[in-house]
Amino acid sequence: MGSSGRPRQIQQQIDSIANSKASLTMYSHSFAYPGPKNHAPPLLLCSDLVVAGHVSEEPASWRTCIHNSALILTTARKQRWRIVHVYRQDRAPNPIASLRPEPDEPVFQCRGPSALSSSALRDFLVMSQTEELILIGRSLVPYCLSTAVAAADLGVAVTLVADAVSHGAVESHESSLSISHAAMRLIPQFATMTSTAKLLQLQSSLSLFVSGT
Repeated sequence: MGSSGRPRQIQQQIDSIANSKASLTMYSHSFAYPGPKNHAPPLLLCSDLVVAGHVSEEPASWRTCIHNSALILTTARKQRWRIVHVYRQDRAPNPIASLRPEPDEPVFQCRGPSALSSSALRDFLVMSQTEELILIGRSLVPYCLSTAVAAADLGVAVTLVADAVSHGAVESHESSLSISHAAMRLIPQFATMTSTAKLLQLQSSLSLFVSGT
C-alpha cells in the first residue's frame, strides 16, 4: 500500500474502534478523577509480548510480566479501553496465547527499540488524539524506556506498570545491571510509575464512580 493510503487505513481503524466501543468508560487525564464524557480512555500499549521473550528476559521477571499483563489486558477489554499491540519488525510476530490481539485491536510493527519507531503507530496516536498511554511489555531496557521517551516527545502522558514490564537476563557482574538501575532512575522523568494492583484498583474505583454503582 502506498504512503497516501496509510492515513486513510489508520482513520478506518480508529472509526472501527469508535463504532464498536461506543459505551466507553471515561477517565480524566490525571487518572485521579472521572473526566468529561467526551474524553477518551487511556490507550493500553502491549509491547512485544511474544513467546520468544523467555530467551532474552530474566525468568522470574518474564513470568511476572506475563501474569500481570494478562490481568491488565483482561481488565482493559472489560472496561473497553483502546488497546494496541506492537511487535519488532525483524521477525514474524508470535504472541503469547493469553495475550494475543483480538480482531478489533490494531497491531503495529516497529523497526527500532521504541514502539514509536513505527510511523504508523505515531500517525495513529496523533489521529486518535491520544493523550495518555499505559505501557506494559517486554524489556524495560531498551524497549519500554525508549517508548516512554518517544511518547513524552509527542506530548503523550505515559504510565509505566513496573511489574508488568520485564527485565533482560544479566549476570551479576555485567554492566547491564547498572544500565537497568540507571533506567529505573530515568523513567520518572518521562513516565509515571505504578503497579498492577494499584492500576487495577484505581480503574475499578473509577469505573464504579462513573457508572454510579
